[in-house]
Amino acid sequence: MDKTFTQKLSDIQSIADDLPSALIIHEVETLQIVYMNSVGLDILGTTLDELQAMGPETYHVKYFNTEDSNEYVPKILHLIKSKTQEQVSYFQQVRVPDNPEWQLFVSNTKVFARNEAGDAAYLLTIASRLDPVHHITTKVNRLMHEIAFLRHNNLLFLTLTRREKEILKYIAMGMSSAEISAKLFIAPATAETHRKNIKNKLHLKNNYDAVMFAQAYNLV
Repeated sequence: MDKTFTQKLSDIQSIADDLPSALIIHEVETLQIVYMNSVGLDILGTTLDELQAMGPETYHVKYFNTEDSNEYVPKILHLIKSKTQEQVSYFQQVRVPDNPEWQLFVSNTKVFARNEAGDAAYLLTIASRLDPVHHITTKVNRLMHEIAFLRHNNLLFLTLTRREKEILKYIAMGMSSAEISAKLFIAPATAETHRKNIKNKLHLKNNYDAVMFAQAYNLV
């Protein structure tokens, strides 16, 4: 560690345990955790030595919903390449001890220290747990579930033709094959065939599944 980083780390350690949020410092090159305040360690129910021993990959898989990384890792990579003092904000689902449900955190990351060449060497992240009963948390959770649904089902949805997407919309609205045929001026048998094809392509079990797809892809 260079003298500048050592001094900055010492300065932040002097106040970090008084913060109401988790504070984490990563080394950019190895992604190793260099420091985590007591708040963060208490949330995860671990120690800094244990985190460093398990390594970055195991740490990430053990404590975080890895699907979320598709949303925030590109932002952090852009931050690392940037020479500015920008910061990025994002949501993370965290697994904490003795709780089977993901806990939602809002995190902010910025470059904490640079090397002599001006490249990012260390990142600082402050992560705050959102109140689970707050209406904003409910909305964010709903949004993250919808993003996960899109991610898991996008390839299936792309198999639908334009006509099938149109008919999926009417299925989600509760219309029968006869009503769809009248709406689109097609034979009832054709409408029923489309319905069966859609069901098979999307693996629909009931009308609720159709509604999920239609809502996620803004058909209704």
